[in-house]
Amino acid sequence: MPIYIYTCDHCGSEATISHSMTEIVEDCEVCEESGSLARRPSIFSSAIKTSEQKAKVGNYVKGFIEEAKQDLKQQKTNLGEKNDS
Repeated sequence: MPIYIYTCDHCGSEATISHSMTEIVEDCEVCEESGSLARRPSIFSSAIKTSEQKAKVGNYVKGFIEEAKQDLKQQKTNLGEKNDS
């Protein structure tokens, strides 16, 4: 659910309230004045690390291919050992 920041026009208190987008909050929790809350814009931030942002998809693919090659090589070695026995 989104988080909204409200300021009371009557007493000046601030409240951070989480509710659905369709819900309307009008009553102040501090002074209980009806219709006194005004919603302020909130700042949205992302928690993505910069190292993750700079990593390219190609690097992940290359890493996966190298791991797959090593697995295949190991499986061939294991198969050769079974055939020799």
